[in-house]
Amino acid sequence: MQKPIPTLYQIISTDYLAQNLFLTIFGPWVIYFIDSLIEKYTSILAIAFAALCTPIGLFFFIRRYRAIASTITHGHEVAGRVVSISKVGKNDSMIEYEYDFDGQTHQASNRVKPTDFARSLRNGQSVNVMVNAQNPALAFLKDMYLVYL
Repeated sequence: MQKPIPTLYQIISTDYLAQNLFLTIFGPWVIYFIDSLIEKYTSILAIAFAALCTPIGLFFFIRRYRAIASTITHGHEVAGRVVSISKVGKNDSMIEYEYDFDGQTHQASNRVKPTDFARSLRNGQSVNVMVNAQNPALAFLKDMYLVYL
């Protein structure tokens, strides 16, 4: 049985870092086009900024997407426990959790957007954690990224 793979939409709409890296790819171009509509002359600085942000954002977004998708799909599922939940920014949450893998206790955290699953979590709650076997410090809450929004 093949493990489910989170969709691009699920990752972008759930993960704070992935969402901001995705915006880094396209956001500067939107700023450039708005600037070009307002100003008479093309801004070389705006075009250079957009041209620089796109490959950098794309590189780091692909890395983040692959880290999440491959850990959820190919990682080891272990039982974990929510250690703390704190509000970050206006709506986001920082979820810290701990889990045991290969006889060692690890702690990880993810900043996530306000999904129904994130809002339902409580301190001390048991959670399913997907752990990257090559890097046990890299882990994600399984149900956080597989929930359909």
